[in-house]
Amino acid sequence: MKRLSGRRIAVISIALLVVWAGTVVLALAVGSVAIPPGTLLGLLGHKLIGPAAAGDPLATILFSIRLPRILLGSLVGAALAAAGASFQSLLRNPLADPFVLGVSTGASLGTILYSIFTASWAAAGAAAGLAYGRPIAAFAGAALVIGAVYFLSAGGSRTGEASQRLLLAGIVLASFISSINVVLLTSTSQADLRGIFYWLIGDLSRPVDASIYVVTGVVFAGFILLYPLSRSLNLISIGEEDAMILGVAVARVKVAVYLLASLITGAVVSVSGPIAYIGLICPHLGRMMFGSDNRILLPAVFMFGAIFTLLADTLARTLFSPAELPVGVITALLGAPLFVYLSRRRSSL
Repeated sequence: MKRLSGRRIAVISIALLVVWAGTVVLALAVGSVAIPPGTLLGLLGHKLIGPAAAGDPLATILFSIRLPRILLGSLVGAALAAAGASFQSLLRNPLADPFVLGVSTGASLGTILYSIFTASWAAAGAAAGLAYGRPIAAFAGAALVIGAVYFLSAGGSRTGEASQRLLLAGIVLASFISSINVVLLTSTSQADLRGIFYWLIGDLSRPVDASIYVVTGVVFAGFILLYPLSRSLNLISIGEEDAMILGVAVARVKVAVYLLASLITGAVVSVSGPIAYIGLICPHLGRMMFGSDNRILLPAVFMFGAIFTLLADTLARTLFSPAELPVGVITALLGAPLFVYLSRRRSSL
């Protein structure tokens, strides 16, 4: 395996962090109300040294609407991209990602069931103390789906065949659960149905509650726990039997990656909905630029996911301004052709 210095990893990570910061400034400036660069920098500078001027409409737009949405989009994109890279390395299949495998859809089912449950409790006046239950419910849904996909795909006699069966099982199960989600939603109150269906496509415009702090902690903790597995993932990508000979506890690594990737996916889906193809596109960008070594790939795609999602959401906000599209529409328009291309490329090999 090619040697990779810690210095190179740090330099690339810092460079991508700078690119992300530039993307944040761009996303803050554009929208239905454009903020000139000078005014934007002035408002940011005033915010750093003290509170913004009271009653300033641009400051309200910047710090109450755009900045929280941009930070949420960065978090969601980083989590989904890291989960996608982990699944692809573990399964040795470039088509695997949380959306295609059904993990995102399972997380959305858990979130919807939790919302229906808490709504009935709220009607009974007993919903107190459940504010942080939504990420837990989303993780439970994601974990149950990836477990079901794994068992449904069992039976392949070769590793490549097992990987293909896993992918097919994920697509079928995701379609089935999507239908269940629609049935559950259409049987509930019609008051916010349009917003809920936007959430099912993947949307960053809905306000978040205190659970965002839990979600942020889960994503960063999950990534920190995933990264030490990068060497094992490198060896597993060569072949499971070879990895076992070299001392990798393959079964333990598989369980850990499945659970951690499902955890961070479920956490972000609980606040943004199942945004498609981020976990498919960003790992391929990372491999094109930096290779397939997970020691650099995982931090690179973590930043790529944040950057890509910010750019997609900026397009969603501005393409038909003042109307907005769900960000999931933009990522699907970009990701679906790539999925077809990769499918045809693999079938021709």
